Amino acid sequence: MTAGNQEFKDKTALITGGARNIGLAIAKDLASKGAAVAIVDICRDLETIPYSLSTTDDLDKSIAELTALGVKAIGETCDVRDENQVRSAVAGVIKAFGHLDILVNNAGVISLFPINELSASAWNEVLDVCLKGTFFCCKHVVPQMVKQRYGKIVNISSVAGLRGLGLSVHYAAAKHGVIGLTKALAMEVADHNINVNAVCPGTVESPMLDGLAFQVDLDGDPYEHFSQGHLFRGRHITPLDIANAVRWLVSDQSRFLTGTVISIDAGWSARG
Repeated sequence: MTAGNQEFKDKTALITGGARNIGLAIAKDLASKGAAVAIVDICRDLETIPYSLSTTDDLDKSIAELTALGVKAIGETCDVRDENQVRSAVAGVIKAFGHLDILVNNAGVISLFPINELSASAWNEVLDVCLKGTFFCCKHVVPQMVKQRYGKIVNISSVAGLRGLGLSVHYAAAKHGVIGLTKALAMEVADHNINVNAVCPGTVESPMLDGLAFQVDLDGDPYEHFSQGHLFRGRHITPLDIANAVRWLVSDQSRFLTGTVISIDAGWSARG
């Protein structure tokens, strides 16, 4: 971090699912501009999710990378489906930093099943991580933001929150729910100077794609297959593209945006 690049100096941020991929890109981007950051992640695999999730080694490595940027960085294992764990994690962040200015609800998982093969367990794992986890984190962060009369919340939804996608009724239901939660919460907390917005990524470069490809016996390049709805071809959406949008939404430049959904999907949602 340099003296001329401290847009978020004196701000603190909590990013869920922050040990790798999009979450880590967001955490690094905010830290590089002066924010103190806390990352939480589940650090274990889930039964119905067809790819490996983060590990405690990932979490430790990510905290070291963030600290190396010259800011205070903390992290801990947290399953956002468990309200007690969320409550404890949020309290720990507030105790460590004294305030909490930015919440990015990034934790999410996906699996692919035709509806007749979609078990209650698979439904619950996706809904509970993506939607219930977002609810729990907002529930326990908002009181601190109300107290300090300032806050920025960004919920990571998906292009699947804007349109239907095959083999993923549970994921689409969860991500549509995240958008509904975003709009309703934005109305509820606006009087407290809290902005609540959502970002909807399209297909993003991630090891997750290989797991999904294996689950459906896909031949060929997973990114090319899962990004067929993109209008821009021959270039990939990266985690940094999502981090760029989040950074803008938590900055003062977007101070009049709330209840808004921004799509970083290479035009996919333009298809209607």
